[in-house]
This record gives sequence, structure tokens and C-alpha cells, in this order.
Amino acid sequence: MGTYGKKILVLNESNLKVVDSIPISVGIPTSMVLSFNRKHFYVLDPQFEHVEVIDIATRKAIDKFTLSSGNTRVRLWGINVDPRERFAVVLVKTYTKKLDRYEIGKPTLLRYDLVKKAVTDTIPWPKGEERDFAQIIFSPDGEYMYFFTTDDVLVYSTDSLKQVDRWELSRTLFEEGMGRLNFFFPNDIYEDPGFYTGLFRVSDPVNHRTLMGVARVDLVKRSVDFYTLGPNEPVNFRLAPGRKRGYGLRQQVGNYEFWTFDLEGRRVSQRTQFEGRPRMGLTPSSNGRELYIHTAGPTIDVYDAQSFKKLRTVDLGQDMSGLIIIPQAPAPRPANAGR
Repeated sequence: MGTYGKKILVLNESNLKVVDSIPISVGIPTSMVLSFNRKHFYVLDPQFEHVEVIDIATRKAIDKFTLSSGNTRVRLWGINVDPRERFAVVLVKTYTKKLDRYEIGKPTLLRYDLVKKAVTDTIPWPKGEERDFAQIIFSPDGEYMYFFTTDDVLVYSTDSLKQVDRWELSRTLFEEGMGRLNFFFPNDIYEDPGFYTGLFRVSDPVNHRTLMGVARVDLVKRSVDFYTLGPNEPVNFRLAPGRKRGYGLRQQVGNYEFWTFDLEGRRVSQRTQFEGRPRMGLTPSSNGRELYIHTAGPTIDVYDAQSFKKLRTVDLGQDMSGLIIIPQAPAPRPANAGR
């Protein structure tokens, strides 16, 4: 659990008691990126200038870097670490202090070599179209990098950093007479490598309304299994271990709800109101029997995943910035973990 006390607290999940803490030298661990092998955290500070690498087994910092120097601050607005941890692709902007103003640079994609500790390449934007946000996902073997555009997924070689293929994801639903698939490709600790399960939104061109559904994408084989649930509602999604269920939160002041998604029955099986918080995070436990409500504040509320009955509240004494569950056994890798 990242905290505003400039440390990561290590909890024993069986009782949610603190067993250790990891000091963070770059400040509050605003963002913690878990490596593909679940051995390291890449921690970003609140200014998004510094990255500290934490070894989870020894609970110590093993590296840190920044691209800022002199009067120029380089902020990392996105960081994507190669599964083999050879390099990271970072989305940056420069902020240079002049006598009477700041000059803000254009958004740029860089390849940072984690071994050489240096920027080795600038990655051109697809079609020359700059953007302030970029979703980039690596194949489980690290050979390919998937770059998401408005409608298509561009496949890049991580060796040459050049486009080698394209997946016209927009056609996946267009052929069914529906609108563009709006799917974020969430990374979940309980999902198989190369697969992504979550909610999508799509436009109904006949009735001109937005529908919501669940999709499971096999990025390697470029296939999508999806189904709609009904009209769009403001709810999020977290996958449960075993991938037979998912859980969601409807976060509307005065109308906080738990949702249960029956992924085998392809339906919403339960909606239960509860006393929520103005800002919440939801994480299913690693055994699937409990749900953790956390962020913001110093407490974790524990709920039964079946009845949604509140079981207890754990006060950890420090406001948290995020919570990550790391199961003991890693998820199995598919046999064909390449392109």
C-alpha cells in the first residue's frame, strides 16, 4: 500500500496487518507500476519526474532515475515497462524555466534503456499525430508493442521500434452493425498474460444510445469475446480470481452500489446499495471471498463478496495512494505467448 508518509506499507493479506515498510526517497509513491514478473515496483513521485525501482523480495530500492536536468523538468506522463525489463517506453513533456516564462515541449515518446540508464530512441507518433495520452501494451514475451489509436491497434517490433502490422479493432464491431468499441484494456493481476477483461461502451446506431457490456480480448490472437448488458451506467469493473466473476462500484453521491458480474452467465447478477465514500477504490481479495474498499483515507473496509455485508474496518494510520494485491503464485502463461 502506497502512503502519503513517503513509504510503501507491506501487509499480510490474511489479517491486513502491517509487517514491514519500504521508504521511498523520491517522495509520495503516487503511482506504483508492477513489473510483469511481479518482482519490482516502478514508483513515480507526485511531480512525475523521478522513478524509483523497488525490489519486492528484499523490500529495498535498487535503482532510480530522472530525465530532468538544469532548468528543464521532464515529466513522465506515462511509463510502460518491457516484460523483460530491458527498457521502458515513456511519454514525456519538457518544462523549461526561462526568465519570464516556462516553455512547454510537445508530448514525446522515448525509449529509456534500464540497463544503460539512458534514453536511446525517440519513437515517432503514428501518422505524426501527437497526443497527451498513449496506451501502450507489450506482448507477454516482449517482442511486440501494441499502440492504440482511435480505431486500430498498431503492432510495433520492440527491436526496430517500427510498425510491422495492424489490427483493425474497429471492424470487430462494425461488421455487426454497431459503433466503435470503447475499451480501455485494463491490466489485472487475476487475468492471464495477454488477455484483458473489462467493460466496454459502444454506440447503438439505430436507437442512438450508448450500451455497456463486457469484453475479453486476446491481444496475441487478436480476438474479442463480447456481449452487451444493457444501457450504459457509471460503474467500473474489477476481475475476481478464477475469472468467473467481476465486481464493480457505482459511485454516485447518495447512490453507492456494489455490482456483481456473472461472467459465465453473461449478466449482472446482483446490485446492492451500501454506505460508500466520496472517492473509492475496489480490489477483490486473492481468495475471492472478500472485497476491499480503499483510497482515499487511512482505512480499508472489508466486505463479504457474496452478501456485501461489511465485515470490519482496518485503520492503517496513514492516508494511502494506492493498493496492490500480489498473489503468492503467478498466473500461468499461455503456451503461445508471442505475437
